[in-house]
Amino acid sequence: MINFGKYDQKVEFINFQTISDGAGGTTPTPAVMLQTFASVKQTNGKSGLESGEMVLPNTYTVAIQYRVSFVPSEIYQIYYRSRYYKITSVQLDDQRQHKEYIIQMVGV
Repeated sequence: MINFGKYDQKVEFINFQTISDGAGGTTPTPAVMLQTFASVKQTNGKSGLESGEMVLPNTYTVAIQYRVSFVPSEIYQIYYRSRYYKITSVQLDDQRQHKEYIIQMVGV
């Protein structure tokens, strides 16, 4: 059985399209491809202070329900809490009678 209560955050999958600006140039304009509810969790990377490396603070794992009409990929960006995030990986988690996409995203 699907636990619908875990999908409690609203996210949008955005594809930037170029629109003519009327002066011979183009302007990138966001187009919403899908607006859905998701489970969003911030992922902790390895400790940057001990290793001396930069750690990306805006790294998240997003889980959305599987749907036939939409397949998330790296060509989209995710709009979440008034910020854009780049998709770094997508995998389909196929459990018994329940499918969901597990997406890794990082702030841009």
